[in-house]
Amino acid sequence: MEPSSSTADRGFLSSPRAQRKLMWISGGVFGIGLIVFLSVFVFHESSGLHSPISNKPAKVAKPLIKAPPDKSAYKVARTFMETAVLRKNLDVAYPLVNHDIKGGLTKKQWETGNIPVIGYPADNAKTAAFEVHWSYKTQLMTIVDLVAKPGSGVRPHLPFFLGLVRAHNKPNGKWLVNYFEADWSPPIPSAQ
Repeated sequence: MEPSSSTADRGFLSSPRAQRKLMWISGGVFGIGLIVFLSVFVFHESSGLHSPISNKPAKVAKPLIKAPPDKSAYKVARTFMETAVLRKNLDVAYPLVNHDIKGGLTKKQWETGNIPVIGYPADNAKTAAFEVHWSYKTQLMTIVDLVAKPGSGVRPHLPFFLGLVRAHNKPNGKWLVNYFEADWSPPIPSAQ
């Protein structure tokens, strides 16, 4: 005589009740997945929020000019580039920068040349054009593209952000350089 097998031995899926439960659960999971798919890929894309292709020209950001740039600010910026950036006549550069760049250095320490200003052997320090990024009565941010002297062994040209503020944030204060940073980041290698 063969031993009879109990219900527990036959397994979970052999029960019609368990099979119905499994069918309802899988139908629910499928329904939720369908709703998520439709909302992300069909309805969201049709709203135009993340359309990858456009036939409209790109909008170019215009400089924010709340007050016309002051010519004396450009003169300070030019002298800063000809002195601090080129590491020449550093005694002239010291009074042209505010505490954000001086960082607590004394004039004697500044004149050693070990200063918190990026040095760059610009061939066009006297002629480089300033592009206004934004301008207010007491603040000015420009971009200046410096070109290296031939054979200097550095990047051939490098744009810099050069910012100025008026002393004590007063509309009639003298202009001081408070920011000088390269507009460059290392290239990201392509995945091949």
